[in-house]
Amino acid sequence: MDVQIKYLDKDKNLTLIEWINLMPKDIQRRLCITTWREFWKIYVPLTAKPPSWLKYKNYVDKTLWEARLNNIHFLHLPFNTLPENKKWIMGCQCDFCKNDTEICVIEKHIHYLIQYRNTYYFPDKYIPKESSSTWNEYLVPIGDINNMNYIKIFDPLCGSYKENYMSKRLREGGKFEFSYPL
Repeated sequence: MDVQIKYLDKDKNLTLIEWINLMPKDIQRRLCITTWREFWKIYVPLTAKPPSWLKYKNYVDKTLWEARLNNIHFLHLPFNTLPENKKWIMGCQCDFCKNDTEICVIEKHIHYLIQYRNTYYFPDKYIPKESSSTWNEYLVPIGDINNMNYIKIFDPLCGSYKENYMSKRLREGGKFEFSYPL
């Protein structure tokens, strides 16, 4: 013990490992066990942590849901097109399309009238082929095709004078009255 005390008096700039090595073996073992116990109390395994991309995925999912709800075209979502590259899209209810003044009102009405008469006008003629997807369709089948379940994705007539009355009431939160024959 005398040797160790002299050694400590000579050199007081010891590292933590050197201090631990100077301790008796029994204390070293107890210190090791206590350290590992404390470590495992606060340790969260990597598989239990949410992945790093989850926050952005939730943001994208929420944005896509709101875009379908508000009839905003996929190309006008904040993560798809730069603001300076946006162009007016028939039926899109984003702020850019609502406030667009580059295309005159009469030309917009003509597009809406053609779409009303020909339901394939918007996906075939108005949207370029390279951006063709289910997002440009009015109704898309979901689940098994035999069940004939459909979901509305994008309505090119939304916001126009030719918009479906029921769709407009649903979008604007209007009230509905149901009557059943007796």
